[in-house]
Amino acid sequence: MSNSVKLGPIIIGVRSIEEAKGFYVNVFGINIKEESANYLSANLGGTHIELEEDSENRFPNWAKNNIGTYKNSEFIVSDIHSFVQEVVKNGGKVISGPLTRPWGSITAEIADIDGNIFLISQH
Repeated sequence: MSNSVKLGPIIIGVRSIEEAKGFYVNVFGINIKEESANYLSANLGGTHIELEEDSENRFPNWAKNNIGTYKNSEFIVSDIHSFVQEVVKNGGKVISGPLTRPWGSITAEIADIDGNIFLISQH
C-alpha cells in the first residue's frame, strides 16, 4: 500500500479574523480567497495560508497551542528593513533582528498582533 503525502496549508491561529485580516493583508500581502465564521483562506505567492479562530469544532487546548506561538515557517522578503517597519506600523512587534548571518542572509523574528512569531529572511 502506498500513501501519497503532500503539505497542506500553513494554519495561523488568531483571536479575531477581523482584526488579524488587516495585519496579514497590509504586511504580508495575502490574497483572500474565502472567508467564513472562524476562518479565512488566502494565497501568498502560491502558498495556501489559513487564519483560524478557536471554535467549538477545535481540539481541546487548540487556542493555547495555536495562538501566540512560534510558527516554524520562514517568510522570504526582498527588503527586510521596510518589511519590519510595516510590521510595527500595523501593530506587530520585532522580536529580534534584523541581523546579518554568517551565511549571508539577514534575518529577523517578528510577532503578529496575536503574538504568533515568524522568521523573516532576506537572502
